[in-house]
Amino acid sequence: MCSSVLLLWLLLRAGVATAQTPPIPWLPDSVLSAVVVRAMVADHSGYLWIATTDGIQRYDGYQTVPLAKLLAPGAAAPAGYMHAVVCDSAGRLWLGGKTGLYRLVPTTGQLTRIVLPNLPEDPAPGVQALWLDRRTRRLWVGYGTGLVLTLDLTHPVAPARAPRPLREEPISFAPAPNLGVWLTTYNGQVHQLDAQGQLIRQVQLPSEYLIPIPGTQPQQFVSSHARYETDPRTGQLHERQRWLPAPEGGTQSFKPLLDTQGRPVQWLVAQQQIALQWGAAGQVPKVTRSPVTFYANEPSTRYTLFRDPHQLYWTFSPEERGCYKGGNAGPIRPLPIVRQVRPPSVRGITRLPDGRLLVSSYSGVFTQAAGQPAGLLHPMSLTREGRPWPALLYSMLVTQKGQLFFADESDTFGELDTHTGVLTYHASAIKLQGRTLCQTRTGTIWGGTTSGLYVFEEKQRAWVRYRNQERRWPLHGLEVRRISEDALGTLWLATNGGLFALSPTTGTLQHYGTTEATPNRRLPTDDVLCVSAAPQGHVWLGTRAHGLLHVSATRGLLSNLGPEQGLPSATIATLLPDAAGALWVGTYAGLVYYRPSTGQLKVYGSADGLANPELNQQAAYRAADGTCFFGGVGGVFRVDATGVAGGVEQEPQLLLTAQAAGGQPAQPRLAHAPVGPLVLTNTMTEAGYNLALDDFRAPALNRFFYQLLPTDDGVDTTVMQQTSHHLRLRGLAPGSYTLAVWGQTPAGRRTAKRRLRVEVARPWWQHPLALLSAAGLLVGVGVGLQKLHGRRVLREARLRTRIAADLHDEVGALLTRVNLRAELLQEPSSADELRADAYDLLLDSRAALTMMRDVVWSIDASADTLGALRDRLHDHLDATAKTRDLQATLTIHDLPDALPLSPSLRQQLYLVAKEAITNVVRHAPTATCLTLILQRQGATLTLTIHNDGEVAPPSATHGSGMGLRNMQRRAELLGGQLTAGPAPEGGWRVSLRVPYRDSLLA
Repeated sequence: MCSSVLLLWLLLRAGVATAQTPPIPWLPDSVLSAVVVRAMVADHSGYLWIATTDGIQRYDGYQTVPLAKLLAPGAAAPAGYMHAVVCDSAGRLWLGGKTGLYRLVPTTGQLTRIVLPNLPEDPAPGVQALWLDRRTRRLWVGYGTGLVLTLDLTHPVAPARAPRPLREEPISFAPAPNLGVWLTTYNGQVHQLDAQGQLIRQVQLPSEYLIPIPGTQPQQFVSSHARYETDPRTGQLHERQRWLPAPEGGTQSFKPLLDTQGRPVQWLVAQQQIALQWGAAGQVPKVTRSPVTFYANEPSTRYTLFRDPHQLYWTFSPEERGCYKGGNAGPIRPLPIVRQVRPPSVRGITRLPDGRLLVSSYSGVFTQAAGQPAGLLHPMSLTREGRPWPALLYSMLVTQKGQLFFADESDTFGELDTHTGVLTYHASAIKLQGRTLCQTRTGTIWGGTTSGLYVFEEKQRAWVRYRNQERRWPLHGLEVRRISEDALGTLWLATNGGLFALSPTTGTLQHYGTTEATPNRRLPTDDVLCVSAAPQGHVWLGTRAHGLLHVSATRGLLSNLGPEQGLPSATIATLLPDAAGALWVGTYAGLVYYRPSTGQLKVYGSADGLANPELNQQAAYRAADGTCFFGGVGGVFRVDATGVAGGVEQEPQLLLTAQAAGGQPAQPRLAHAPVGPLVLTNTMTEAGYNLALDDFRAPALNRFFYQLLPTDDGVDTTVMQQTSHHLRLRGLAPGSYTLAVWGQTPAGRRTAKRRLRVEVARPWWQHPLALLSAAGLLVGVGVGLQKLHGRRVLREARLRTRIAADLHDEVGALLTRVNLRAELLQEPSSADELRADAYDLLLDSRAALTMMRDVVWSIDASADTLGALRDRLHDHLDATAKTRDLQATLTIHDLPDALPLSPSLRQQLYLVAKEAITNVVRHAPTATCLTLILQRQGATLTLTIHNDGEVAPPSATHGSGMGLRNMQRRAELLGGQLTAGPAPEGGWRVSLRVPYRDSLLA
């Protein structure tokens, strides 16, 4: 209590108020989490050079590269602790470490060791401090145990003067009057040196570590906790301003961030980020404090601040591993919620008539006192019918009468008494699930639900479905997610079935979506999440997977902004327009500021204050003063929209960090080394570049674009985009190309295009002579294979002909003789028993002869034509007709005799026809006519056998239908279908259908 009163008294005595601000976001850099960083500098090309306990490393946002991999061949990199690194106006790097001082030329990789006078053989602690005086272009070097010298960088490297011993290890330099310096040592002593390094005076110290403030008279100093002034008469230090209580036992050394005049402006101490804003000479600086939450260990740990060319702050401790970035107060600030360890997921935001901010979340409802934009959010108790009620206010509306209407995500609509917390739910004909609320200028309150559009009836205090009498009203079965009124009174409805434009005065409804035939009403998606009406009949749509759409009521879709144009996500959760025509777009991966008139696009993510970049639907609100509020998975955020569009930002640079070719891993490149043509063949699997941007805010969200331009015709190819920083080329046709590459930051700022040469070499087998030789070889092989195939076919044909001839000549002759002898046995002089045996022998021999002829015909290569099949069927029909006195005919339509048939098809067609004819002879005694028709019907070959007699059912015939089953089996072998049954015109019909193209050709 006493310390608080003392601090208040000191602040009042100093005549200045110390402002306490909300926490400024700091994020750990994932790549540098395992590195002990001692110093950091940016070179002219945009790389960061880091002095670590393991040496010097180059950092591009994606990886660190040890200095040894970047040096010229044969050069050895300094090992061990490196304490300091600076970059001069010529782009050279000066490295100070345990083994001494070095000069590095990044463009060539040339490393030179600078000889320091009186540096012992064991140089520990070596070079501890480096400072480049921009006024004189001299480099001040502090090394050893209290040795200081200066190097004139305008001349060949050589010590300008002998070192001055101070018997204290230097830690930092600052500009002093008359081109001198202030030197601070590790034990906190402050020495003033002239331009020649001569000691002018030593300041009497208080109990705190001091940093001098250049250009002040009397001389002032700043500690991490207070500001002091020197008494000109006595040289005593007097405290003039204090912002933190004095620490016990003094403070450790700290390295503040200096402005262009060398004055301390920011540093970290005691889990606080201190910022000094210096005014005119003689004015008391304004001090602001912001809590810092990333401290891993003791609050007294020393942290160093560094600011890169893109105004991104870095902080690190020489005592701990890790590095953090952020720290600059941007337009986004999280609103703290009392007693919430983790921020809740916010679903609704609005401002009450009494000025309080109301926030609804999955963890409850919270309010912020009026007039306290950075104040805590406190919970608000909700009751329904006298009992606590866990309502989730998904969408909220402050009506023109000051009432607070809400849509409960799991219930219907209702009102909230903001003074008592009492919930009153409205009546409706059916149970509703509210989604959105809108009040038009005429005072009508509209509600969107999961089952259509509703209107609030004030007299009945109930919700009534709009156009309830029309059962097929298009909106009845849709989820109305957002409603926006334009200047003409038209309601624009975002639904899961597209966009609708409703005129309440006339009741007309127009639909815009994927199913519309009219081009000016067709959209690429029907899944619309939010809508915002714009002037002149235009609307902005946020979709689930197609980004941001700009639609005109008369001309249809005007533009489509997605990840290819810089959005961090294709899902748009919320839209908030500002008075200047710009849009704040809440997505599932960050917040976007978009100005359509200029195409300006900025993306804000975790590094800018969003604890979680995923924003929620409905959770957006714009106050009358232009301040915007957004809610998401990471809580609620206040966005100060003023000044977002202004300011001049440094353009990012594209870095070619490594080159891969010949299938080898990517090799690191020097910053400004000449880029020769990338030579590759179209079979290489790994050829290209590793890319980076010198804006390290969020490397994972950087985008890279490339375009191949053939040098022969200059025709532009399609621009390709990728999020990976590995650009790999493969499968290119031989020739010369110009590769245009550029990058884009998450904030939408693009680098200049960099054009590179790519030469795709033609492999030896693609040269004309090689191609001609290969073509000749292929022709020769083809001719040889064709000859081999012809010989094989000829051998098979000869074999089949020989087998047929042998069967005919040998077996046929034998069976013929048996047949003749059997006929001789039929003489009248023979006995009856012998005559019967001879008759059976005759029948068997005839059957064997017929079978032998069928087999010979089936394997005879000369019979593989349709004409041979025609002749065989004619022979069998003639033989059958004689036995029964049948009138038999064979008809073949649209099929030439020379048409080749495969042996299998020819044999199976013949056997099916033969079996069908046999069935007629055996089982149709009344038949007088028998017709066979073979024809082509489209892609089907059809064989039809018809007789005019009556046929007994299969169960009554010999074999119980065995013949029919055989025919079915033969049809299956051909991949066809067989049907048998009574014909409509009388008699019996068997029909076989087989594929024409698959089975007909031999």
